[in-house]
Amino acid sequence: MSSFFNCLAYDDVDITIRLNDNVVFLALKIKDKDSDMHITLNPFQTRILAKYLTVALTQIDFKSLADEKHFGDLSVQIQQDSLQYDDEEYALAAPF
Repeated sequence: MSSFFNCLAYDDVDITIRLNDNVVFLALKIKDKDSDMHITLNPFQTRILAKYLTVALTQIDFKSLADEKHFGDLSVQIQQDSLQYDDEEYALAAPF
């Protein structure tokens, strides 16, 4: 058994989400470090993870974090077959 600990809260991270044959591949690249992480999940695992991340995020007071300057940045690119989407095209509204 292996255990890994990577605190990415203060790093700039690029994430690529690739959908292929009903499998979800997540590739996390830490910009300023020589570190990558790759995770493969089935659609049900991904859906459950997304659901519980959403539930967990409801516990955070985002308005109190608006002035925080010490968090890292995150960019996301989604790839599906020959289609590609990026976070600028499908920008999410800031939660505060």
